Amino acid sequence: MYRSILALLFSFSFLTVFAQEKLFKIDYKLALSSETLTQADTAEDSSLALLAAMAAAFGEDDTPQVEAWINQNFIRVETQGIMQNNQIQITNRNTNDSYTLYPSMQAYTKTIDATDKVNIHETEDDMVVISTADLPIRFVADTSKTIAGLPCKLAVLEFDSDEFDASLTQDTRLEIWYNETLPSLYWGEYAYLKNIPGAALYIGAFGIGIEASAVHEVDFDSSLFEIPEDYTLQEDIYALSFFDMPLGHDLYAFQDSTSHLIGIRDDNQQVIMAPKYASINEFVGTHAIVTNSDFQYGIIDTNGQEVIPCTWEYLALDPELEIIFFSTDGKTGVMDYNQQIVIPAQYDHISFFSKGLALFSEDGKTGLIDLNGTIVLPANFESIMEYDESHIIIMENERYYVVDIQSQQKTTAGHDYLLLANEDDLVVALQDNKYGYITKDGKIAIPFKYEYATPFYDGIAAINETDDEDVLYINTKGEYVQMKETE
Repeated sequence: MYRSILALLFSFSFLTVFAQEKLFKIDYKLALSSETLTQADTAEDSSLALLAAMAAAFGEDDTPQVEAWINQNFIRVETQGIMQNNQIQITNRNTNDSYTLYPSMQAYTKTIDATDKVNIHETEDDMVVISTADLPIRFVADTSKTIAGLPCKLAVLEFDSDEFDASLTQDTRLEIWYNETLPSLYWGEYAYLKNIPGAALYIGAFGIGIEASAVHEVDFDSSLFEIPEDYTLQEDIYALSFFDMPLGHDLYAFQDSTSHLIGIRDDNQQVIMAPKYASINEFVGTHAIVTNSDFQYGIIDTNGQEVIPCTWEYLALDPELEIIFFSTDGKTGVMDYNQQIVIPAQYDHISFFSKGLALFSEDGKTGLIDLNGTIVLPANFESIMEYDESHIIIMENERYYVVDIQSQQKTTAGHDYLLLANEDDLVVALQDNKYGYITKDGKIAIPFKYEYATPFYDGIAAINETDDEDVLYINTKGEYVQMKETE
């Protein structure tokens, strides 16, 4: 019955929505300000240090922590790896129906589209309940910022820290940077975003938040907003067991109801490893990251045997290169699977490697290092946004520049936004709210005339000439091309 009702609800809305309608995809990453990262190095608060470690781990991973698909009729939000199990929320704006999907359990529940984030804490005299619905949103005029290549305006929620949380030492200011050309976006505990006239591309406070790393216009796909046929409706979310979760290799994590520690069993319910860890990640190859009850990191194999003991502040696996990122005394290094040190733990952060290089930070500045531990580019830059074998893109005083790695000199003037274009010498650039393409030495290759432009893939880029027109395609010479239809 429920399946039929769901199909009926969604079918009505899809009759009024055509594939020609725009659909935007926004990728969000965990974002910590440089000041917050600096504080994390010396802070006694372990939660801040944990956030810094998460930001470091997520920094160069291609997988966003939050992905959203939005248009005027639908919202889909996928959350991954931020203090919770992977979840998907789909919302029909027309009918106000919303569902939360749990892929690991092939289950779903009916929910509301968004709730007011509530904080409850006890004072000497009473229990204080704060809801964001009670807080006015203040729109800040004459303030702008470019995020993911799009101009954003600022809205803030402000309230006294004593009213919110007596442990805070400064008043709370939640910043919301939003773009008015995108449909509004709300989910989970973000009901206050309903009052924002556009999609929020940054949400944060105290230098901690999520920020859009990419915004794309994509083809409309109705399946994104449908519940898979093999999912089962759960009336009560608390009836779901979140600790019978697949780890790969036909192994599953399960939790002891008394100790709350986690073990592993196979698909025949045979215990492979008795509960002993506070957390177990999915297997990457034949290895999985685990933490003990003291939040120390280690690595196990598919037999549940510790191949690296739980004595580390932080560990992360790169199975392709067969290396392990580790932290000790607040510094990050790299070792191989035999625990032989490749790069000593002397840097504040080292990102995952790409194109044979990785970002590393030292004393609040960023540079490039190779797999041998050789510094290719000293840590002289405030922020390196992107790089290839010969050039980097930096952001300095909210302006983007191309820098030659060999000479360490800027090769372009400052732009509102720059993005490597996947062609040897081309860069996507934003100037005076128009997109175009420049060479790495700053020459205009394709004029600034587009409302939006993407990098090239197989020599083809997608562009919008106006907000209202369909997506067009160009080659590296700026000539229009026709895309072949795929069956």
